Amino acid sequence: FLNKLAEAYQTYDASIIEDYLADDMHYASMWVFHEMTSKQEYMDYLVGKLQTMKERGARMEFQIVPGRMHEKALLVTNNEAPEDKFGFVVDFNEEGKVKMLNITAQFLF
Repeated sequence: FLNKLAEAYQTYDASIIEDYLADDMHYASMWVFHEMTSKQEYMDYLVGKLQTMKERGARMEFQIVPGRMHEKALLVTNNEAPEDKFGFVVDFNEEGKVKMLNITAQFLF
C-alpha cells in the first residue's frame, strides 16, 4: 500500500489507492485538528490536494523506511530540514484494507 500511496502522490491520481481503503477508514494529520472518518471524505480531500499539487508543480519523493511503532512507513524524502522529516504510517483491518492512515513526524513512526 505504501508504494501505491507514493504512486498516487507522484502521478496526482487518488484513484490508485481507492480500492485499498476501508469504507470506515480514518485519516489524521498531527498538524490538523480534524480527523477524517470515512473513505469518501478522505478521497474527496485527496483528489483536491493532488489537483492543487499538480497545478503548483509540487512533487513529493518517498522512501519506505522501517519504523519503531509501525513495521514500515513512507518517508517524504525531499523535505529540506532533517528535523522536520515526516511521512505516512498505516494500520490495516482484518480484511487487509486501510483502517487508519496517519501523516506524522518521522520520530513517531
